[in-house]
Amino acid sequence: MATRIKTIEYAIQSTGSTLAAATMKEFTGNTSIYIPETGGTFAFKSVILQVEVGEDDATPATMTTPTVAFRTGNSAFSSTVLVNPVANSGEEQEWTITSDITAAMGSQWTGTTMPWYARTTFTGVVTSSHSIKLMITYQYDDTAAPERQIKTVRIPIESTRTLLTTSWQTIGGVRAIPAISGSYFPESGITIRQAFLELWGNAGTNATTNFALMVRENGINPREIWRTLGAPNSATWGKGIVDITGQAALTGNTVLEALVTTTTNRWCTIGGMIVVTYEFNSTTSTGIYNSLMLGAVDTSGTIGGTTSADQMVWERNIYIEEPTPFIMKESGLALWQNDSGTYTLNIKVSGDTAAQSGYTQYIMTSGGVQAGAYSLVHRIDTGGQYGPVGGGGMSLKRGKNLYRVQCFSNTAQAGWNLSGFLLLNYVSDKHPSGVGVHAHTVYQHVSDNITATGSRVNTTGTITPTIPETNYYLIGLLFWINYSPVGNGTTGGLDIDFTLNAEIVSTDPVNGGDGWLDVYDGTARSDSENLNGYNYAAVRTSFTRWNGDPDNGRLNFLTGRKYRLDTGPLWTGSLGYWYTYNNITYTVSGTCTGFSGNGSGIPVDIYRVVSSTYDEVILNLTTIAGGSFTGQWIDNTDTLFAEARQDDTHVGRSANTNAA
Repeated sequence: MATRIKTIEYAIQSTGSTLAAATMKEFTGNTSIYIPETGGTFAFKSVILQVEVGEDDATPATMTTPTVAFRTGNSAFSSTVLVNPVANSGEEQEWTITSDITAAMGSQWTGTTMPWYARTTFTGVVTSSHSIKLMITYQYDDTAAPERQIKTVRIPIESTRTLLTTSWQTIGGVRAIPAISGSYFPESGITIRQAFLELWGNAGTNATTNFALMVRENGINPREIWRTLGAPNSATWGKGIVDITGQAALTGNTVLEALVTTTTNRWCTIGGMIVVTYEFNSTTSTGIYNSLMLGAVDTSGTIGGTTSADQMVWERNIYIEEPTPFIMKESGLALWQNDSGTYTLNIKVSGDTAAQSGYTQYIMTSGGVQAGAYSLVHRIDTGGQYGPVGGGGMSLKRGKNLYRVQCFSNTAQAGWNLSGFLLLNYVSDKHPSGVGVHAHTVYQHVSDNITATGSRVNTTGTITPTIPETNYYLIGLLFWINYSPVGNGTTGGLDIDFTLNAEIVSTDPVNGGDGWLDVYDGTARSDSENLNGYNYAAVRTSFTRWNGDPDNGRLNFLTGRKYRLDTGPLWTGSLGYWYTYNNITYTVSGTCTGFSGNGSGIPVDIYRVVSSTYDEVILNLTTIAGGSFTGQWIDNTDTLFAEARQDDTHVGRSANTNAA
């Protein structure tokens, strides 16, 4: 028996109807919550309700006392009044509101399946385009339901490169939605519990005519997912949800289309992802779909020069340890940026042996006033929709895989605060220790909407992530920051700064165990208006990567600590993080010879060969009587060696080898 942890998602489809101020709206979950692994060590660790909502006031107003309530089954609603967002700056607005409902979920949950309900009330402002998402993180005993497990995967939908018109336009290519109810997933005994589209983009408003964003699949079932008012002439960022569970068309490849009503040439770079939560037989399955959410880029700031000769480049190595063969599935990166004007982002991605042959261009189209972030989704596998423009893509192998992003803006000093996540999807064989050891991504909530009191620094409570296994490899750590600040400078100026700090506690080796470590900084250019958007800050380089990581410049990831967020004097925001790890390990062992005494207590350093000029210490081990040593390492493809020193006359180095 082993205790594991996972995150699954359920959602309620966007509604386009207008809701008067101070009016309670009740939502019913499109499908019941289903969790088959209850029993044993089962416990909810982090559960949030995430609400997306847009303003529908012809005259922009200020939201006050946002209230969110939740219940399962016949339980009473558990209600939370959240902090007021920042006051309206005179433009149309969009809000992301989170409510930590971990305690409510734990007290209400019984059995394995329950219906769920949510309520919202927003005072002071007329709203529309409501959607609800439930993100459930729980630990479980992997023997509690040995033949039934559930998981959530996220499949990217590549963004458009032209504005939507009043005619239907394809999103994501000729097969944006694969056969998720057919032969797409490799596991056996599959039951799709819910499948929904999560679509986002910038409205690009530059006219005073009202319009709505509509989507449909395979030419049928059109639905409104976002409504935009023309009068404020504000280009907001918006996100909508479309439930596609149970559609017969999903047994084959499905075309996704979108249009805007009333007025043409709106909504730039519409993209997103398909979120599928499905049950499967973990005992009889031989192939496993692995779906990871990692940092897309590791730094922030300006995007760079105006040609490929002056581009920005980010790269890292991603270790993949599941058994071969691998089949890379739809994968892509989702990026967010800020600016007050229009510009074109050029991007391509490469791996060790395969690369996209050219840059794909995404045009970020500004509105009359920018009141929201820019975003895009770019496929990195060979099946992206742009063919020879950005043809090719990454390939995967066991062990170390290079991931390299190159990008530049066509306009000098355009495009700021670039951040995002990478959806990396691949099929592998099942590990002999079971699906629970495979790489997977977990969400940990940190803080609901943080108070906008005018203070430049806001500190959360102590947050401790859960990794139940003793040995792990932290593949990725990615903070999600939702921000809603008011620009403080002139239009088009450098209005917004983002700084995220992690508390240094007494057991940390950094700075004597005292103070705060700066883990993310970002700067944004915007119009001097309210601006809602997302940051995805990759901070893996600041935290320990495995049990026994000897790097003294890193904070212990599993230690409880506070976080501090600073985005200027007038802002509201939420905070959480996604961490991705596996529990696949290999043995490093050996025996020292020629020692004095009984051979115990000799320090042994294990190195991996990074390059011809650099070796990295990865483990600090100690011998037992007889001179033997052993430890656990996360990979068996890297070249390793051991160095031992008992004293000045008893020093040695092993031959190069691999973990076994």
